[in-house]
Amino acid sequence: MGDGGKITFLNFDNSLTEQIFLQKFPHHWVDCSNIPHTNGFCEQDSLDEIRNRLIKQNVRSFVLIGNGNYHYVTYLLMERIKKPFSLVLFDHHDDMMDQGEGLISCGSWVAYALKNNPLLHKICIIGVNDYQISPKPLEHFEDHVKIKWIPKNIFQQVPLYEIAQDVRIFLDDETNLYISIDKDVLYKKEAFTNWDQGNMSLVQLLYMLENLAQHHKIVGMDICGEYLLDYRNEYHSISWEYVKMNELVNRVIIDFILELETL
Repeated sequence: MGDGGKITFLNFDNSLTEQIFLQKFPHHWVDCSNIPHTNGFCEQDSLDEIRNRLIKQNVRSFVLIGNGNYHYVTYLLMERIKKPFSLVLFDHHDDMMDQGEGLISCGSWVAYALKNNPLLHKICIIGVNDYQISPKPLEHFEDHVKIKWIPKNIFQQVPLYEIAQDVRIFLDDETNLYISIDKDVLYKKEAFTNWDQGNMSLVQLLYMLENLAQHHKIVGMDICGEYLLDYRNEYHSISWEYVKMNELVNRVIIDFILELETL
């Protein structure tokens, strides 16, 4: 990655502004907090405004999005890639709901990208809920897109090197990767989100990231899944513990990626 100046923090919900030590990394902010109709579901006008701000403020190749309700921003971040690529998504959900035309959400952005990004060739979703592994009706997706689900239970049953090899075989000669991490893929004793979570450890996640970086060119990356403080929980000590847990995970991932010099 070279220099931390390639890190962008998005501010939709102040979930990242509370992570004080995270801000030791050179970064810049893009404020989206005053854009209406963005929480969970995003209307087209709001999506256009987010896109305009990302372009105007020169969003970097490594982006921290904030709460998982805004994970659909990954769709906009992938729009910047001007050559064929594959998406590797670490997520406890496959985010492939079909919301219909004109609406994108944190639960549908992958399906939205399949429909609207012709440069997206393959998708590998790692650590997903077991009940989302069954084949999806893909007749409305482009023929060239291939999808692989790797369920969370595999990480308790199969050696990591075998999982990594399986991913490499699927990606084959696809050189350019975009990596998106929702921390709800992690065991909730390591990170804490507002969604149901998987059972992957941080070490397992780092192992997979390193393996991907060794065999492919990472052209972009984002992280989401922050714990959101509000009037209902901000005075609870446990809430600040959750914020700190997520901050520590973010710092470890950023440090790791910087050491790999991948972006």
